[in-house]
Amino acid sequence: MKEISVKYLTTSVEKTVWLGQQLGIQLISGDIIALIGDLGGGKTWFTKGVAIGLEIDPNYIVSPTFTLVNEYQGKNQIFHIDLYRLKNKTEILALDLEDYFSREGIVIIEWADRWPGELPEEKIQVELRMIDEHTRELEFSGNHPRAKEIIGALKEKVGHNLKQLR
Repeated sequence: MKEISVKYLTTSVEKTVWLGQQLGIQLISGDIIALIGDLGGGKTWFTKGVAIGLEIDPNYIVSPTFTLVNEYQGKNQIFHIDLYRLKNKTEILALDLEDYFSREGIVIIEWADRWPGELPEEKIQVELRMIDEHTRELEFSGNHPRAKEIIGALKEKVGHNLKQLR
């Protein structure tokens, strides 16, 4: 299947959160969001936005770096996984995190590029690139029909021609 992708520039934390919210509004149980980006790139801020879209208080959303998985309940449950502090694939595999893919809820994985092997095909990949201190480029991509549906709805909501959120 051909991949669909769209890129947006955000110029503030608030706009990154807003873009996450627009994605969160589209999500249902079973959806998987794979976040990739540098340290400080906005992955947790983006996740706060997704939480708002799922009617979860964003103040509850913290990086699960030291707990590995945080669970939040709203319109749908979120399983927020952070692979940052895990050193290798063996450590990740030992945690049996694949179980979350079959549970009722939405899985959001920070540092998803550290996942050993293949993430489920249904995932939506969101790559956050730091342009400067305030500017981020967010690229949404996927090739599964559900990913294409969500990214298409996001394009409709945010606008086909809107490339920079001010």
